[in-house]
Amino acid sequence: MKCCRKLSKNQITTNSDKRHLAALVVKPKVAWKMLACSNTRGYELIAAGELESFRDGRSRKITVASIHRLIARRLAAEKARIAAPQSRRRRGRPRKMTTPVGATTGAS
Repeated sequence: MKCCRKLSKNQITTNSDKRHLAALVVKPKVAWKMLACSNTRGYELIAAGELESFRDGRSRKITVASIHRLIARRLAAEKARIAAPQSRRRRGRPRKMTTPVGATTGAS
């Protein structure tokens, strides 16, 4: 049995069982690793309502579904930004404003 691994005398797990054992909630430290963000930024996301969390006793838990939704929203926003027509960005130093040769600049 290639797909099975024996854990104990009467307990066998398969690859299909592992999909059902995926975590529904994670601790903040794990969530920050998943999002590749800092502790401060992670708690800012919670305060802004972009991540769902709850207290379990003294520890905080963050739903994995809310992490996936956050990533999906960010990807959609990025795709929309790229698809939108962009104005041409000028680079470098702004040009000097010059007056035409025959124009007068003072009061006569």
